Amino acid sequence: MIGYGGTVNVPTIDIISREINIVGNLVGTYNDLVELMTLTSQSRMVLHTAEYPLDAALDAIADLQLGRIRGRGILIP
Repeated sequence: MIGYGGTVNVPTIDIISREINIVGNLVGTYNDLVELMTLTSQSRMVLHTAEYPLDAALDAIADLQLGRIRGRGILIP
């Protein structure tokens, strides 16, 4: 997930048996995000993204490793 809101619901048995790692980080504040979206909607800033369907996750990882993604790679479920 990218952004604020939403939930991640993973049964603990899956975390253990499948060795799942869940990582989070915070870059900026909620107000920073609002300001960024305002600048983007006013065409004063361009966001660079590459979207991939979820079943192309390995392609996204390869593109990331090879430096072919400018900005963020986004997996779309």
